[in-house]
Amino acid sequence: MAEKDLVEKKLEDHNDVFADILNTLLFQKRVLKESNLWNGPTESVYKSDRGKLHGQCRDTFKKYGEGLCLIIASFGIENQSGYERTMPVRIMGYDSASYKDQIEHEKGKLHPVITVVLNFSDSRWNKVKSLRDLMGTIPEELEPYFQDYRIHVFDIAFLEDSVIDSFQSDFRAVARFFRNRRLGQPALADDTELNYPEEITELMAVFTGEKRYMDLLPDVKAAKQKGARMTMCWVAQELIEKGERQGEMRGEERGEMRGEARGRKQGETLMATLMQRLFADGRMEDAKRAADSERDRKELYQEYGLMN
Repeated sequence: MAEKDLVEKKLEDHNDVFADILNTLLFQKRVLKESNLWNGPTESVYKSDRGKLHGQCRDTFKKYGEGLCLIIASFGIENQSGYERTMPVRIMGYDSASYKDQIEHEKGKLHPVITVVLNFSDSRWNKVKSLRDLMGTIPEELEPYFQDYRIHVFDIAFLEDSVIDSFQSDFRAVARFFRNRRLGQPALADDTELNYPEEITELMAVFTGEKRYMDLLPDVKAAKQKGARMTMCWVAQELIEKGERQGEMRGEERGEMRGEARGRKQGETLMATLMQRLFADGRMEDAKRAADSERDRKELYQEYGLMN
């Protein structure tokens, strides 16, 4: 569990990924600017009713605003590999510690603290999503005075294509990896160019438990230094070549990887054809859209009759 948390933190610590996750999943529009984010404290201490001190540590926590003089809000991301019944209480503790830190170190009025939970498991988080869900029967006389605490949970492996296509960072490839993996589809069938291929490769190694991803890490680092265009499909091709060199890849694995590699080559040919058509028609803005957005690219493929 600790290794998984560490890998997730490395990717989410990048401001573009952090902002993209919140903009896509929480706000469902572009609200946060990555340039206005900076790291906040992730560790805190609290005293229990029995007077004992306990330490607690968030996964990823960032402050948002116009420099240190104007903080608008603070945001946290917690990563889960599976369902945790007491998550609302845990999040409430994290957020409470952040408010106490504001009181101690910042002047003026408090700013909101908002935390989201990313569920990376193959099961939906269908149970406890609020403090109220943990309670038994609350007497009618007490109900008006009970303060609830809700949490925002997102099931990454169950995101729709439209949501996955809305991501603008490497998290698009991550989300598709988990969704495809859950559905039993080729997990590496994605042509999104990766800005952080090392972090992505480590993430796949940890969550799949497959040593071959970690073995591929030196090749990923070397290719990144050379400025290679790296995608999940690139990873598939490298796994084929490395497996064939070492003679370690099983037949079915090789077939799956070859299918993903073929998908990469077909995708590159398809995009090249689309670009030629757009340039010939003088549609420079549409060419830029096609390069930046997979969703726009698919619409243009259909418009030109390049795919069904």
